[in-house]
Amino acid sequence: MRTLRAHIGVDGDPEEIDRLTVRLRREQLALDVVDVRPATVRGVPGAKGDASSVGTLVLGLADSVVLTALVTGICQVLKAWVIRQRDRRVVLADGDRRLELTGVTVEQHDRAIEAFTRALEAAQNPALDGERDRST
Repeated sequence: MRTLRAHIGVDGDPEEIDRLTVRLRREQLALDVVDVRPATVRGVPGAKGDASSVGTLVLGLADSVVLTALVTGICQVLKAWVIRQRDRRVVLADGDRRLELTGVTVEQHDRAIEAFTRALEAAQNPALDGERDRST
């Protein structure tokens, strides 16, 4: 199973961030993902997490031929979430690959999403990257 991490960035106290994270989790669960859960951080027993885990979701995806389409759907939900309130920010990470969506234009979001999904697709199937280079 492949996992992505989505970290939301908004101004507010941890309780407000947690409330927004729960809402975003519900939106992501409407997609064909295996699991969406809050990130947990190992640390002090009894602690409720730290600043790095608040506002972070771990999305579990089944490895499949439609992975790129699924990630694109996830990105579209995140884009809509950011657009609804311009001071929001979300970072989606797959290993070293990162997609950051902020209060920029829809066109800039779309270009960033396309670049992220292409990089993900190339990592999943390196032969595709070589074919794309020859066709441009």
